[in-house]
Amino acid sequence: MRNEEGGRDIAFVGGGPRTTGILLRLAARGGEFPGALNTIHVVDPHPAGGGRIWRREQSGLLWMNSRAEDVTIFADDSVDMDGPVSPGPRVDQWVHGAGRAAIREAGLDPEAEGFTGRTFPSRRMQSLYLRWAFEEAVRQLADLPEPVTVIEHRATATGVSDAGDHQLVRLDNGTVLSASTAILSQGHLDVADAGDRAPLRAAAENSGLIYVPPGFTADLDLSVVPAGKPAIVRGLGLAFIDAMVLLFEGRGGRYVRDSAGLLSYVPGGREPILWAGSRRGVPYQPKLGYEVEVHAGPPRYLDDQSLDRFGPGPLDYDSRILPIVDWNLRTSHYRQLWVAHPERTRADWAEVERTLAQLLPPELGGRGPAADADVRDAISVAVPDVGDHFDLAGLDRPFATVTAADHSETESLIDAYISTRLERSRDPGQSPDLALRQTLMPMFLRLSSLYAAGRVVSRVRGERLDRRLHGLFSYNASGPPPLRVEQLQALRRAGLLRFLGPGVGVTADGEGFHATSTATGARRIVSTTTLIDAHLAPGYAANVTDGLLRRLVASGDISIEDGDGPARFRSDASGHAIRGDGSVNHRLFIFGPLVAGGGPDAPFSRPGTGARGFQRADAVAGDLLESASFELLPRG
Repeated sequence: MRNEEGGRDIAFVGGGPRTTGILLRLAARGGEFPGALNTIHVVDPHPAGGGRIWRREQSGLLWMNSRAEDVTIFADDSVDMDGPVSPGPRVDQWVHGAGRAAIREAGLDPEAEGFTGRTFPSRRMQSLYLRWAFEEAVRQLADLPEPVTVIEHRATATGVSDAGDHQLVRLDNGTVLSASTAILSQGHLDVADAGDRAPLRAAAENSGLIYVPPGFTADLDLSVVPAGKPAIVRGLGLAFIDAMVLLFEGRGGRYVRDSAGLLSYVPGGREPILWAGSRRGVPYQPKLGYEVEVHAGPPRYLDDQSLDRFGPGPLDYDSRILPIVDWNLRTSHYRQLWVAHPERTRADWAEVERTLAQLLPPELGGRGPAADADVRDAISVAVPDVGDHFDLAGLDRPFATVTAADHSETESLIDAYISTRLERSRDPGQSPDLALRQTLMPMFLRLSSLYAAGRVVSRVRGERLDRRLHGLFSYNASGPPPLRVEQLQALRRAGLLRFLGPGVGVTADGEGFHATSTATGARRIVSTTTLIDAHLAPGYAANVTDGLLRRLVASGDISIEDGDGPARFRSDASGHAIRGDGSVNHRLFIFGPLVAGGGPDAPFSRPGTGARGFQRADAVAGDLLESASFELLPRG
């Protein structure tokens, strides 16, 4: 609301890293708009900075899946933004500098010993970093020539409503905040049962079975999983890794390494026996454990000028864009092989590059998928070792077409695949893998932007293309630390982890849950009384359980996309919420993974990558300050 001096108050609902990132940009740009803001309210039942997902009160066994040197919440000069750079440390720099006092107070000194940029920090360490960043933003805002006060409210917002030229934000403790602008920034949201989860939950409730639904692993009650008995697990991504940690080390088990370097698991006596599978049937690829020079260039042919060659209107992903994706990844892979490992090649690179260019669509000078067979034949001559060949389909779904005589064969194939990928993650001789991942990241961000803008679409009914793109990126470039994959293998050797295979299906009856895999047809692999859905539930805005958002949808103050597919909350390009009648509410922002256009806008990211989340935070800060400054102008 406008105070006596004419300043404004704004209110953030949600105090996680997305809010902290915007606060840091408000502090960096506050000097451009003196006096525009008066008070900032941050509403969250959890401590601001980390919020719910990155709260400190979770198991110290849980790690981040990024190295410390790859994590910062501070925008640097690689970000294309209007505001000035306001430098801040990466996690590893913070641990050895400004974070020392907080680390000591939290009792995390043992983790800080030997901590380097290559360390995978615990989630508790990241929580401390994010809390410090929030407090740093508060300090910087208070130090502006015309100070801005930040007030934390450890409460839950129950209502947001228009009240003339401001918003009223109601809290569950009875407080009512008046703010010119409200920002809904709750981050990852819980969703109600969808798909087959409702009947599985019902079967569990009616038959005394145990069902652990999808969710943030630290919030799940895994104590219900019985020791010594089998449990089916759907999902082999990062949520599975966290569940694995809590169900084994978290129950008293430990890992030991013998003189040959092999990791073994020593049981604590309370472990279950997990039967795990997923659509792919294998865990995410482990992070790479080496650093070498990469010779792959930036992605090409995804710029506006190139895409305009296809003509106006939305472009179908599979027929128009996928050939460009294939060409970029394939070219990065082979360029790295030719430059870094020429002894494994048998042709001139310029000739191979011309051959690969045939994979591009005709509008870009190639022959598209029609050239695939010819290109493969040429590569088989130029690259004798089939292990050096690139295969996009195998890269995304390595077991999609696998059939096995029996389940033991399926498990043997999966074991061999995981061992190979782990060996590759340590071998600099496999540096085409690194080149591919470095190409994949900027390409994923660009494609996500094109999808959000409506430039790229999917013709597959009900498909949300951003989830497909995110799946390809996550599987190949956002996997667990290599040690976690070693631990997984140790559990397999101990007989405490079994693999179901790809295309896992689960049914339920009065006797229990029953699992099948496409690799072995309709035959049951295992039957149990426990099912764990170890993944985050798909993001359907209509299924969000957050009471505030549900009430705002019901009142028409925010809305959900139309269509048959998995719809999201609607916003304009700046993040303003779109009402049910189609009008834009310029006093209400909405952000997060379930908001249109917001999926890849991570609030913290790798330094030097021009991350879009930083760009978005700066743009929002500029919008807030500009609007506030405009309202200070005298009415005439």
